[in-house]
Amino acid sequence: TTLTQQLANLLHAGMPLDRALTILIGVSEDAQSKTLLERVQEKVRGGSTLADALEVQGTFSRFYLNMIRAGEAGGALEVVLKRLTDFLERSQALRETVTSALIYPIILLTVSALSVIILLTFVVPQFQRLFADAGKALPLATQIVIAVGDGFRHYWWVGAIVIMLIVAMLRQQLSQPESRARWDRWLLRLPLFGDLIAKVETARLSRTLGTLLGNGVSLLNALNIVRETLSNQVLATALGEVAEHVKTGRGLADPLLESGDFPKLAVQMI
Repeated sequence: TTLTQQLANLLHAGMPLDRALTILIGVSEDAQSKTLLERVQEKVRGGSTLADALEVQGTFSRFYLNMIRAGEAGGALEVVLKRLTDFLERSQALRETVTSALIYPIILLTVSALSVIILLTFVVPQFQRLFADAGKALPLATQIVIAVGDGFRHYWWVGAIVIMLIVAMLRQQLSQPESRARWDRWLLRLPLFGDLIAKVETARLSRTLGTLLGNGVSLLNALNIVRETLSNQVLATALGEVAEHVKTGRGLADPLLESGDFPKLAVQMI
């Protein structure tokens, strides 16, 4: 974001691209960024466009590259860079908002789990001795709690292995497109959380699509680019089907509404 903003400011000030890159290389304090800029400048001096020079680096998204390419084709690179800066800042703000919204429940769940583990591991055994000294038969519920506490103390390593196996299984499942689609469909069906996912993805779709269309990228090409920015595979697949309908001249809103996966208010606004 910072490099994009700085480059936009330098071009707006009337600097040619090569001179602007030279200045950015000189003021860059990060060695990795400086090396990247030097490689980009070398490509630009060799006759490549900025978009092609950035694409060779392999670190920029299709969205970013197509925005730069559209700006160069329309002779409005500095305008596109400013819009890119705004887009990246809004995207970062959205991520921070979602993260902030999830931090509190995650903290609650973590503290609750730790509290239960501490009670079962250290507190329950103390009561077990009291019950044993009293010589009375324990209720079934109490016996279950004591057994769980003993399990935590003596077989905690089994739980650790099970958690590691579950994590490995999830990673393996998510690496397969079919399994990933099933998981994403299940997440969308979750109460509250599924609605949040759909709204966040729709916000990303709208912001990215609007930025691309505003800079001269065609609708079909923009839809293909936006599809790659969506993290939920169910919504990404639905958007791919929408693009096929757009090719036939049906427009964008009706296919989105028929998919049933996107928030109705957003579709009605489209």
